[in-house]
Amino acid sequence: MKYLICLSLIVLLISCEARIDNNKRALFSTTVVDGANNPVENVEVVVYSGFYSYDFQSSGFTKFSPADEDFILGSGITDSNGDVSFLMLVNTDEQTSFSLTSTDYPRRNISISNGNYAGTLDYNIPTQTLKQSAVVNLSFTNTTAVTEVFNASIFFESLNCSQFTEEGITTEVVCEDREFLPFNQSSSDTFIDIETVYPSIMTVEYEDATGSLITEQFMVTNATENYVVQF
Repeated sequence: MKYLICLSLIVLLISCEARIDNNKRALFSTTVVDGANNPVENVEVVVYSGFYSYDFQSSGFTKFSPADEDFILGSGITDSNGDVSFLMLVNTDEQTSFSLTSTDYPRRNISISNGNYAGTLDYNIPTQTLKQSAVVNLSFTNTTAVTEVFNASIFFESLNCSQFTEEGITTEVVCEDREFLPFNQSSSDTFIDIETVYPSIMTVEYEDATGSLITEQFMVTNATENYVVQF
């Protein structure tokens, strides 16, 4: 029994150690700005081994490893120009993540692909934008006495992003999240609160009684917004 426990510990240590290349160091650098493109100072940037991923089937973000299992690879603080750079350990997994933490903004998590950076050991990350938290109070009001139940898809900006790269070039950054909501199930209005960021755009889509796709967009420019979808 003791032999099995020791063997299990050895295997666990080897598997954990294999994720970090102790013989290499990489240079991480990026710039952080706010929604008005002004530099943000004193943002803590932490690179860690766990990562978020955007799931296209469920249209949401999944955390692949618990926060207490993340291994910090490096960290730094942005200067007055919003710039930060530091040496970091090299993660041998396919993806890793970094977080942006500030006293004035909600934490933002970004996943990146190591395959596009590990070769040069230069993690030169595109400019990152921090936005303020917002809550959108969205209601659906029946103004036509229609009785059908509809299903809305609500698209909005998330705090978590997945950055997709190809041959070292960023091809796409996905920060979109989605909520599905049935409405008109009763005579009362349907309400939902969406947590997002501002400035951003929220999009609501649904098919009406004739089968036509209805799309409405709402600008999120304040910490609290109230919008009504009339059908």
